Amino acid sequence: MASRNTIQMHLTTIIAIVILLAASQATEARFTKLCAKTAYPTLCRPLVKGPNPRRATHSTIRALEAKTNLALAASARYKNGNPTVAICYATLVDASFNLRNARKSIRKRNVMSLKMFLTAAVSDYGVCVNGFIDSRQVNRVQNAVDELRKIGTNCLLLATMIR
Repeated sequence: MASRNTIQMHLTTIIAIVILLAASQATEARFTKLCAKTAYPTLCRPLVKGPNPRRATHSTIRALEAKTNLALAASARYKNGNPTVAICYATLVDASFNLRNARKSIRKRNVMSLKMFLTAAVSDYGVCVNGFIDSRQVNRVQNAVDELRKIGTNCLLLATMIR
């Protein structure tokens, strides 16, 4: 009798493990689908925690804000001696404003405003990147803003998935 109960207990445990694995794989598949649709999935995966597009967009906006503040600090150090960095600094200030408003829009569930502010932020990053390309400069600020532009592009696509 004791061995039969032990076998049943092991069998029940194995079935429970198989069910949990199947459920986690289904969640992972939805999560992977979310980032797979973006232009830069490798930049998406570390920022997105789950399959909900609204939460994914919100967490990406928060990450963009933090990274934009770091880029602002770096560009503030070099803006006096480099006119391209000075222009980039001004556009990063504008991008920070747009991201703050995008975060407010997502809380209010105003998807149209969210998309508008994210588009403006991505455009700000693009202006900065193009300024460095035109002046043929490669530096820390340019590299940081190029990554911000890519993450912003992902964020805008995630926002289009919100229902």
